[in-house]
Amino acid sequence: MTQVPSSPFADAPHYGDLLRAVEGLRNWRAIVLSIIYLGVALLITYLGGKLAFSAGSPMLALLFTLLAAVVAYLGVSAVGLTLMDQAQGLPSRPLLLAVWDSLSAALRVFVVALIGAVIILVFYALLALVLFICKIPALGPLLYAVTFPVLVIVGGLLLFSIGVALTMIGPAIWNGTSIRGAVAMLWQIATRRTVELLIRLVLLSLLSGLVSWILFAILGCGFFSVGGFSAAILDLSISFDAFNLLNVLGGNTYNFANVSDTVNYMKAAAFGSSVLLVLVISAVNAMVLLGLNLIYLKLSADLDPSETEHLIGQRLAEARAKAQSIKEESQRRLEEAKEIRRQQQEAATAQAHAAAEAKAQAEAARNAAPAASVAKAMTSATSQPAANLCPKCQAPIVPGDLFCGECGQKLG
Repeated sequence: MTQVPSSPFADAPHYGDLLRAVEGLRNWRAIVLSIIYLGVALLITYLGGKLAFSAGSPMLALLFTLLAAVVAYLGVSAVGLTLMDQAQGLPSRPLLLAVWDSLSAALRVFVVALIGAVIILVFYALLALVLFICKIPALGPLLYAVTFPVLVIVGGLLLFSIGVALTMIGPAIWNGTSIRGAVAMLWQIATRRTVELLIRLVLLSLLSGLVSWILFAILGCGFFSVGGFSAAILDLSISFDAFNLLNVLGGNTYNFANVSDTVNYMKAAAFGSSVLLVLVISAVNAMVLLGLNLIYLKLSADLDPSETEHLIGQRLAEARAKAQSIKEESQRRLEEAKEIRRQQQEAATAQAHAAAEAKAQAEAARNAAPAASVAKAMTSATSQPAANLCPKCQAPIVPGDLFCGECGQKLG
């Protein structure tokens, strides 16, 4: 019996499991959480806009916008945790527990994303260094001709791989992985599963786009049918076109019949449309997040990030040891500099004292010179020979006298 050769695509991955992402539309916990967070974010944005407009402060509007973004970010984390339970076939955690767990999960996702941003910044720093080297006169164009294609390939692969792998940050953290384990797993996916990840992301995008089109088509049919009947039965004299809707919402109520009723009904329709929009966005968001979780679980099933995690830990330990060594060396040099400065200060102080002492001695010597001269003169005067005085009355005598002219004492 002839053996049929195996197909080269026999081991190709099967992508039918992505259809499970549609099951996210039936996860009411995830949809309720998404509606709550999205509604709160929209409410914060609306109130912030009103307050900023009345106060005339763009910074206030920016502050409320950032607050709304944080709320929406926490909502994505809470919904992702709930859908990860569904992707793993586990019972969904209670809503309050999902909200509580989303705080730490959101923080870890932010840290991992920050690590990816740091890697990208390091690449751009090295790129800038290479380009500065290429500014060398005469030799620069030749270096640039060699490095340009290499930089394009390396930069493209690095940025594309990191960008694709970063889509798995949330699922990696929602799966209960630590920050180091998530980084290790993302590195494994970026280096070994980039093509498969990209294909799955494209398929998930197509699936979510198709489901979104179906949901909006359903809402569109209902909107126009209900809107038409509402205009006839509620005796609304305006048409549901965009121009009139903007006029009503903007407060320009002129040129309308039954202005007060029209405005109220239009505001009610706008509110109901906003509710439907939030509901559709929440449903599609649940489907997309479930799909991302399924992709992560599929790609990480046969990957062992322990070696990469150990390598990361080793590099971190080396970095900490090097940082400690640099710190100790800096402290040693600082102590040496302090000691040298102290010795210089002591030498300067001793030199100043020596100079002051020498100055004092010189001053004392200058002051002692006249006194010595006077003493010497006095000594010279008192040390004259006694022969010039009468030994009896001490009267002055002239050498050669035979008798004292005062007392008659015989001399000689």
